[in-house]
Amino acid sequence: MLNKRAKFLLVATSLSPVLGAVAVSQFDLYESWKRWEWWLVVVGAFVLPALCWALLMYAKKQAPKQLFYIKEFERKDQEVLVFLFIYLLPFVRSVNPTFASEWLTGAYVLFIIVIAIAYTDAFHFNPVMRLLFGYRFYAAKDRDGISNLLISKRDLRRPGEEVQTVRLAWNVYLYIGDSDA
Repeated sequence: MLNKRAKFLLVATSLSPVLGAVAVSQFDLYESWKRWEWWLVVVGAFVLPALCWALLMYAKKQAPKQLFYIKEFERKDQEVLVFLFIYLLPFVRSVNPTFASEWLTGAYVLFIIVIAIAYTDAFHFNPVMRLLFGYRFYAAKDRDGISNLLISKRDLRRPGEEVQTVRLAWNVYLYIGDSDA
């Protein structure tokens, strides 16, 4: 098992497009490519997915493998609407656009959202991993009926199979292949 930092990185990566939206908003407000905050946000939007990809490659090669019996499963990719709402947050403006123009306030709000999703076990989908890396997300119950998040490039078609996984966090598994049994 990796740890909670892995789960935190997965959630942060899922919200990295928010950084791109913030960059567009900042550019719109200040009409300047020279502000350091703008570049920091743009770099963050690309670095987070790269770190996520590196984490997944590391886990596939280095983390201990374990069998995971899929008693039943449900696709969780449909939760994209929640993320679309969060992606639109940087564009919310009132008569006084303080929230949209203060990068530190926006960073704080984004950090709180990441913490809330990661530590309340509300993380069930990552659009960045789906679109860039081709992963699907499943709520999969194990032999004991405990629901876990299973991340897989393979489409799951039927329950009752045992697959090879690595454990990324307490209830987050990465499918790496079919079992030999």
